[in-house]
Amino acid sequence: MAAMATLHVRNVPTELYESLRNRAALNGRSINAEVIEILGRGVETWRRNEQWWAEFEELTSRMRLPPDAPKPEDLIRWDRDHGH
Repeated sequence: MAAMATLHVRNVPTELYESLRNRAALNGRSINAEVIEILGRGVETWRRNEQWWAEFEELTSRMRLPPDAPKPEDLIRWDRDHGH
């Protein structure tokens, strides 16, 4: 088994710590295990968002819109202003 890193977190607000402690207890985990779970989910979400954004940028880079095409924000504003 590979060596694992240690992460120390300082200055955790009491309210946050208590919330973590309560959440860990509800999930039957230690605070350490709960924090690792939360961090893991956060990093996975970040990775998925980065992948999605990269795919979006790649797709939009291949689009060839005419120079006089309306801007997306103008279309959204028009739609909002006209109750659609």
